[in-house]
Amino acid sequence: MLPATLTIVDDDEVYGEHLAAHLRRQGVRVRSFADSNHLLTAPEPFGDAFYVLDLMLPGVGGEELIRILRLRSDAGVLVVSGKAASGVFEDVLSAGADMHVAKPVSLEQITLAIEAIWRRIEQQRGRERRAWLLDIEHQRLTAPGGEVIELADNDLAILSCFPDAEGGVVTRERLCQSLGRPVLGGSDNALHAMIYRLRRRIEKATSAVVPLQSQSRVGYVFKAPIRVQGRR
Repeated sequence: MLPATLTIVDDDEVYGEHLAAHLRRQGVRVRSFADSNHLLTAPEPFGDAFYVLDLMLPGVGGEELIRILRLRSDAGVLVVSGKAASGVFEDVLSAGADMHVAKPVSLEQITLAIEAIWRRIEQQRGRERRAWLLDIEHQRLTAPGGEVIELADNDLAILSCFPDAEGGVVTRERLCQSLGRPVLGGSDNALHAMIYRLRRRIEKATSAVVPLQSQSRVGYVFKAPIRVQGRR
């Protein structure tokens, strides 16, 4: 599993071309630069899916280049460098790189590192594609298939409790607090009725399994990724 497009930035041009040729043989479209400024002034400098960077570069230094890339892109970033100063590993990861590999390293090992990072990125993107989106500003919930469910105030108050729970249980007390209702002991029939109506609204709008489920005697869970869009 390799990205479709990749940029190499390394001032060792012979090494960079060897790596580029190795990756091209595996079907990757590769650009190679010996100077970071040449990348930054090239057409679509932030358009590739992956970047392999040295740290000791002409032009913008490696760590600063990582920060620039992170401001503009969610691409994979692998640092392959012979820089041996103390704290290099921590510094490049703090700047936003996904992994640091010290030279000397074989082309095969670099390829394995790229594959490992790319696999993780693709898995994360897959989870995001399966996520439900809660738009607080416009009071609507979007299912993974793109169906939109308009939300009443009570619906929004209920659903807004679940993103921070990250799949965990939200108690009846927490839901009542969000609704601005008194916390009632035992079975809260009013809360149950609100959630039942919300579930029915979701069921009518989409064929996806409704992830809002009760947790006996405790509260409710949203058994799917749910992310927030917008703020009040």
